[in-house]
Amino acid sequence: MSAARSTPTQQASGTRRCKLCQCHLSRYNKEDVCSGCTRENQPTARSIPIDIWQLPDVRQALINREFGRLCQLIRQHGGVRQDDIAALTDLSQPFLSMLESGARKLTNIDKIVQLLDGLQAPPELTGPMLRPSLHHPPTGSTPTSLSRS
Repeated sequence: MSAARSTPTQQASGTRRCKLCQCHLSRYNKEDVCSGCTRENQPTARSIPIDIWQLPDVRQALINREFGRLCQLIRQHGGVRQDDIAALTDLSQPFLSMLESGARKLTNIDKIVQLLDGLQAPPELTGPMLRPSLHHPPTGSTPTSLSRS
């Protein structure tokens, strides 16, 4: 009889480890680090590319108030992750996932403003209701240009 040969699975799981955390690497992982370490070492996007707002499908999603579709398109065209959008908007990643899948709807005006403000949507695209008001500053801020005599 011939000597027993080791299978590729045994070779991969017995010899390849993530160079950062030392966990076993999958035989399908061609990198030197695991997916968890890859995610942790990627910088979070700090802004959405401004040219995103000129794309017809992005503008249409905003006009139609399809906020889940809007997030999908921004991620697709801007190369950002749900985690990035969550960091920019202070909305949770699970909420954004449900929003994109259609399991949740965004109807609360404060949350809509929070999303669009975090995504840095141009004021000319958001409509007058979502534009900052000179006469009614946000709660907690004081007007600097208005004074009483």
